[in-house]
Amino acid sequence: MKLALRVGFGVLTICGSLGYVVANPEMRVVDTQGRTIEIELISADEKTVTFRRKGNAREFTLTLDQLDAESRTRIAEEAKALPTVLPRIEPVVVIGKRRDKGSSYYMVKQTVSCTVKLRNPDTILPLPKLNGRVIFYGQNQKMPDAFRVLSVQDFPVQLQPGESASTELKDFITIYDSDNKGEGNIGGYQYAGYLLVFLAEEGEVLFDQTTDAKTRQALAGRPDLLRAFSNYSVGSGFDAKLAPFAPNLLPPPYTQH
Repeated sequence: MKLALRVGFGVLTICGSLGYVVANPEMRVVDTQGRTIEIELISADEKTVTFRRKGNAREFTLTLDQLDAESRTRIAEEAKALPTVLPRIEPVVVIGKRRDKGSSYYMVKQTVSCTVKLRNPDTILPLPKLNGRVIFYGQNQKMPDAFRVLSVQDFPVQLQPGESASTELKDFITIYDSDNKGEGNIGGYQYAGYLLVFLAEEGEVLFDQTTDAKTRQALAGRPDLLRAFSNYSVGSGFDAKLAPFAPNLLPPPYTQH
């Protein structure tokens, strides 16, 4: 996995969990007035090119029609090999939880809602067309080391510089035993957390976020596990380290009749 993030004035390219820097291509381009510029290419689209000048940490953006035809062709070729560049975004995930015991003393029907708020604070870089995905999971109330995916929801992501968006996902319901005392505990899965990921078209994970400290710790330095967990489906079981739970040992969900 290659992910480029804007850091300070530059672009740091991170490959997998190794964290080493990959140099951006350097080239000589010529503008329409015949002036030559030594640049380090950062990003390019159909209309613009963003670069640093040699020996200067500042970023510049020009429209491609300011460069000669040969320079535009070279930039287009080099841009194909560049990693995906994302602006520094900080999604806000708002979780709502509504409890309803009905006539039961201990069984709880929990309705979970979610809104994902996004803003692109960058004035140059767009957030490209990606697939957003939220994996919601619950913890078994009889066997705390057993977790189950409760809902997986996808939504489109694409923001121009300075643009904001808010996506309201579909509510889902889980049922669990709220009385953890005694051997008669029925179990069920109480909502425990989420993982938000942004995926490229080929399925590469370009961004991930969770507020669950244990999940964040389990995923640290494990891009393989992140890819696998991002593809867990509804009903998938896993342990506290996010490893698949043996199907024959996974407690079933509780359903009311």
